[in-house]
Amino acid sequence: MVKRLYQIVMSSKEETIKHMTGRLMRIINKHLRIEGQPIPIGDGVELRPGEIHCLQAIGLNEGSNLKSVAHVLGVTKSAISQMVGKLERRGFVRKERAPDNNKELLAFLTEDGWVAFRKHQDFHERHMHNLMDRLDEFSDPQLAATTAILAVIETVVDERMEEILTSGRPKG
Repeated sequence: MVKRLYQIVMSSKEETIKHMTGRLMRIINKHLRIEGQPIPIGDGVELRPGEIHCLQAIGLNEGSNLKSVAHVLGVTKSAISQMVGKLERRGFVRKERAPDNNKELLAFLTEDGWVAFRKHQDFHERHMHNLMDRLDEFSDPQLAATTAILAVIETVVDERMEEILTSGRPKG
């Protein structure tokens, strides 16, 4: 009897986890669709979400080196170097050599970069307030448990990514 009850609970937990990961996958896919859409900044200028998030990372960490900006965004140094170079050519970012290390580049926003940064910050604040209002019904322990679950999921994804990147293909 106890074994059967354990199987029912385990099946229910497994189904719950499958449902949760399915929902997370849908959220990720919807987010990826959003990430593909240009964001109007003004005067006919548009930035891709990746570009605006790069500006946001630089603005929140003004004067950081490119490796630090890459870490904040979870991308490679090569990817951030290309992105910052493109944003520099478009007049949103300027790069300077670090005073103590001639090889190290530091990133700063230009005046246009700050305009785009503030516009995006306002957008995020509106949506964050909406999310906060909707999540207000959940208790602190419920939100903490969700955060812990997402941390575990992120660790599994990190391990999967490491496996794929180091071996060239997933196992199993």
